[in-house]
Amino acid sequence: MKWIKVIGFGIFLWILMFGIVSVFVAFGIYKFIWIQGFTALIAGIISFILAGKVKPNKATLAISYGLIWVMISLILEAVVTMKFEPEIFTSWSLWAGYILVLLAPVLRVKRSV
Repeated sequence: MKWIKVIGFGIFLWILMFGIVSVFVAFGIYKFIWIQGFTALIAGIISFILAGKVKPNKATLAISYGLIWVMISLILEAVVTMKFEPEIFTSWSLWAGYILVLLAPVLRVKRSV
């Protein structure tokens, strides 16, 4: 059951980020480098929050969650986003966001005393 939740959160994460970036593009502010960095940070924060909902108990499990979220996003970017922005995979902020999405769940691992 937890893996279905993890996959659902991965899709949810991508939808949120697609919407956020779309709004920034629509307002013409995504061209600013600090906005691009901000969107990468937002992706990491959302990943951190979602990881709190699935409560990984080991770092390897947390990395697995992050990896699944990155893989889901890569697939959806290739299928959907490339229709609007063919150069999406050349964006440094996209890859920075993916690194944060991958690593943020590790910060949610419960440490045993």
